[in-house]
Amino acid sequence: MITRLTCLCCLLVCFTLNSQTWRLVTEPFPPFLIDNSEKPGWVHEVVIAALKSQNKKAVIEYTQWARALKLAKRHKHIAVLGAFYSEERAKVFYYSKPLGFAHVVLFKRQDAVIRYNGSVDSLKPYTISMGEDYVSSEEFTNNTTLGVTTTRDLVESLYLLQQERVDLVAGTQEVAEYWLAHNSKLQNSDVVVTALNPNLATHQLYIISAKSHPQSIEFQNELEKGLVEIINNGQAEIILNRYQLSDKEKQAFYSPFLRTEMP
Repeated sequence: MITRLTCLCCLLVCFTLNSQTWRLVTEPFPPFLIDNSEKPGWVHEVVIAALKSQNKKAVIEYTQWARALKLAKRHKHIAVLGAFYSEERAKVFYYSKPLGFAHVVLFKRQDAVIRYNGSVDSLKPYTISMGEDYVSSEEFTNNTTLGVTTTRDLVESLYLLQQERVDLVAGTQEVAEYWLAHNSKLQNSDVVVTALNPNLATHQLYIISAKSHPQSIEFQNELEKGLVEIINNGQAEIILNRYQLSDKEKQAFYSPFLRTEMP
């Protein structure tokens, strides 16, 4: 009888572990994370597929970025998708291996005269908007003389730019270009928005989990094992091709997980 009970308990424990659902959170960050059921973004799909290969279910909630970070810090969610690296964040979160890269730039109205020479100091005369808790560059963040205001997200910052309420917006180029082409609020304006050169920074994309979460390391290990598995079995290639990633973008995804060249 005792033996049977012991076996039953072991089976229940195994079932519980295998049926665990990881709760993840992020902000809509297209084209990486689109929050669309039919085509949710390639980072969304590879993460779900990687965890599924390890017999783990995962659900991804989309919300405001600052709230996403708070939810992870409070252990409401195991991880945040699509984070950039910063020294301040690294004190609180574990980082996955990078999944890709994105460019942080400054945006202006096409007809506006902005004298930006690549130096952060040249931005002092201007008002700059960016999303709350967004990462741009260390130099930009640490310069306390800049006129920076924060909004709930990049769409709101771009809207303020179109309305001539700020001079510049600091944000991810790939994401901003997507929103300008697809967001109805931004498309209602005739104002043309363009990016300035040079970039503020080029960042890699990570999945981060709070160091204080008791399952954080377990999650990161399962995620990495799963990513390696779907790369090796070709499932990742199918997903990346669906989103028409370039060879450079594919290599940026594959190389941290494999010693060989991409498939």
